[in-house]
Amino acid sequence: MDFTRAETAPPRFATSTAALKRIAFRSRGLAIVGLALAGMSAVPARADEYSTRLVRCGAQSCLQVSGYRADPASAVRINGRLVPVEGENGWTARLPLETLREWTPPQARTIKVSLHDTGEQASSVEHVDLPIGVLGDSSRLGSLEVRAPLTMP
Repeated sequence: MDFTRAETAPPRFATSTAALKRIAFRSRGLAIVGLALAGMSAVPARADEYSTRLVRCGAQSCLQVSGYRADPASAVRINGRLVPVEGENGWTARLPLETLREWTPPQARTIKVSLHDTGEQASSVEHVDLPIGVLGDSSRLGSLEVRAPLTMP
């Protein structure tokens, strides 16, 4: 009679413990992601939620400002002045550059965008970056000299 040694299976308790650890690790990861997403939805508007860019408005150039507002009834002001916007929650406003120059100090690099939920009280005011050089000096250069090192390091 041939006796072979039978392999013993690992205890059922050890297998279920390892499985529970894997499930707990995955659940913890999902919970962290869920909390992060919930926290992002509760964050008020920030400057990085606004964007500016130059666009064509007929024969002239305009600054297009885009953003998000929780309440579509909120008024949008740029540099303290009420502007008409298109869209509901995601909105867009266009300002001719001449108007922007009148409302903004020379050489400005930002504009103030504010949302007004009720009356005149601003619910949020953010400084939003302008495209580089949009309000810069437009004088013509007589010459421009660019120098580069003769040797590369």
